[in-house]
Amino acid sequence: MRGRADARLAEYVNVPRTLAAVVSAGKATLHELDTVYGQSDLWDMLEIIMIDGHNQGAMAGKG
Repeated sequence: MRGRADARLAEYVNVPRTLAAVVSAGKATLHELDTVYGQSDLWDMLEIIMIDGHNQGAMAGKG
């Protein structure tokens, strides 16, 4: 089922996906994103999350 969303999973409806991804990954809280970090920090955190996910998948595929 790769590439398709699982119909059983809920989506965030009141939080932008970018913010949800950073908060869900534990990189920052909503309060921190509102008071401490700027927009460029948000994009940096998203890049970190994406690269970490890619590298974890690549390492899992090694064997």
